[in-house]
Amino acid sequence: MKFWIDEITRTVLKKFPHRVKDIVNSYDPKKIHAKTLLVDKIQYLQLRGNLPNPHISIIGGWYGNILIPLLNKHIDYKKIDFYEIDEEAIKIAKNYFFKGIDNINYKLQDATQVEFSGNSKLIINTSGEHMKPLNIKSGILAIQSNDYTIIKDHINCVKNVDELINQYKFKENKIWEKISTRYDTYNRFTVLGRI
Repeated sequence: MKFWIDEITRTVLKKFPHRVKDIVNSYDPKKIHAKTLLVDKIQYLQLRGNLPNPHISIIGGWYGNILIPLLNKHIDYKKIDFYEIDEEAIKIAKNYFFKGIDNINYKLQDATQVEFSGNSKLIINTSGEHMKPLNIKSGILAIQSNDYTIIKDHINCVKNVDELINQYKFKENKIWEKISTRYDTYNRFTVLGRI
């Protein structure tokens, strides 16, 4: 899926000039590639019958401007709980990128303080390096993190995909995907499986 600066994004950039760098960064090709890879794997899982019409929790959703369109295009789901600690990012997502879409429930909340459970729930976190591990009792987790330790906000990097698996205590026989992707200056790790 290709992304470009469309009319909505132009409006957001004009109304929130202090966020231009951050919003442009959300369209970074590496971020788009990683999220596309993840959604492709989720779609494959759904086509196999392992993930019928889930309730999705997106953790650290940022603006949602990449992940939500990918989910809308490729995944059948009931609704999205969108967790984000940045109030202005939620405002931008809710009032601009996804205005009028009523199956997204925005939660201005630190998701690391929430207990997640439910075998049919899909928890997606594409920014595991930015936060402590989530408290997941049960469910399907799609998690991404990296080894890019030189970024100040990356407080929870992992050295490899196996460290990410151990951090979240995935069930051994329920890891459906584990992927390491090399980018210019870091590796991004993706795991999809059941907790």
